[in-house]
Amino acid sequence: MGVSLVIVKTDVKESNGKKVCPLQFQYKYKGSYKRFPTKEYIEFKYWKGGVISNRCPNYTEIQKRINSLRKKLDSVITDIIENGDIPTPTLVKINYDKIEETQLSKQPKPQNFWSSYQTFLKDKSKHHRGYTKTLLTLENTLRKFEKETKHNLTFDFILFGRFETEFKNHCLEIELPPRKNSTKKQIGLSNNYVNKLFSNLKIFLSWCKQERIITDIKRFKSLKTVRNDVLVYLNTEEVKKMFDYKKYDYPLSYDNVDVITEKDKDGNEIHWNNLELIKDIFTFQCSVGCRWGDIHRMTVGMFKIEKGFFIWTMNKTKDNVIVPENPISLGIFMKYSKNKSLSQNLFPKYSQQNFNLHLKDIGKELGFKRLIKREILVGSDLREGSEKDVFTYELLSSHSGRRSFIKNLIDMGTMDNWSIMKLSGHKTLSSFQKYVSVNKEDIKKGKDLYSKEFDESEDREIREFVRKYPMEKVLSYYLKSK
Repeated sequence: MGVSLVIVKTDVKESNGKKVCPLQFQYKYKGSYKRFPTKEYIEFKYWKGGVISNRCPNYTEIQKRINSLRKKLDSVITDIIENGDIPTPTLVKINYDKIEETQLSKQPKPQNFWSSYQTFLKDKSKHHRGYTKTLLTLENTLRKFEKETKHNLTFDFILFGRFETEFKNHCLEIELPPRKNSTKKQIGLSNNYVNKLFSNLKIFLSWCKQERIITDIKRFKSLKTVRNDVLVYLNTEEVKKMFDYKKYDYPLSYDNVDVITEKDKDGNEIHWNNLELIKDIFTFQCSVGCRWGDIHRMTVGMFKIEKGFFIWTMNKTKDNVIVPENPISLGIFMKYSKNKSLSQNLFPKYSQQNFNLHLKDIGKELGFKRLIKREILVGSDLREGSEKDVFTYELLSSHSGRRSFIKNLIDMGTMDNWSIMKLSGHKTLSSFQKYVSVNKEDIKKGKDLYSKEFDESEDREIREFVRKYPMEKVLSYYLKSK
């Protein structure tokens, strides 16, 4: 009794201009045998000593599929023996075919990769815009890869072909447009960005497996990234400075001022300057820790549930969070909720792209010039220029408000991490830690290690000295030293 892999030399077919032969499993038992097709074909020259040569094209993928079928066949034989039956080739064949028929009946007809992706996008369209935007970005990058490499994207190519290697190489060679105030083009997406693309692709493949479009998913290997301990945030003094800055307030004017108009509950117009709105939204984020996706879903009524607290449903997780009022969050809320009904939005609509662009200008004018290192890996090399320290204002974005909220709560030293996570809406410590910034001032606090013990030791020495000498001598010595 035994299972072996054989090649059928007499059954020659032509594939892509090459003559190939089918591989089959042969099961023998007491002089009789049956063969089980694997649907794999190779050139005979790659069959060496009863095994496939590792020089065979797509050797790894072919070997994986064959090993999977071998496990299935072995499982059928084992089940027959455990049931007390005789594992004759005929009985093994009958049971093996039954499993194949059952699996085929569970599987829908094969679907095209792109048609499946469009169904996936439609299914995810109910999620927040920030999430769906990343899925559209993945689609655009994959289509560009398909066009430039002439590869036809299929599930087989992604799961069993050289897709992972070739897609990574493609991403690391993409030509990026020059940055603002620069004519120099950059080459290659960052490793962080590429890892995010693969993460979203894995989400799609998992969805496909759940929908029974595919039976396997692939584990992609992440590219190495640089952990930047100092994240982009504003400290409490900087947040207060931005909150107090009145130069942009309507009806004051400045270069390229853009007036934003909305209406109160009576239909009267309310006017805001664009930079006024940006600084107010950002300092509000620094005060309550909300994401950008929450800002334009917040209504005036969302903050009337419990006095002294702001309560709202986070758009990303759909969880409720409760954050106590503070002078900044309350001041901004009172400013933007004035004369509005409970159902009206707290803030007028504004694009995230323009928000991030002008936020940097505000930070520059306010002099936020703490130095931050932002090293970016592209493949195995640091992106040119990223090894240099940059000013805080150059990296400010809408997400910096949430980081500022968390960092400043930690620096207060009055709350444990679990309590802060309750305010920020984080459910796991690993996701929360991505927001924890550690700067030099935090590290310097380590110098106080054991200082208390040394202070207590010096106190003991003084007390011992005092006990050894009469009090009048100690006082005399003290008065002379004065």
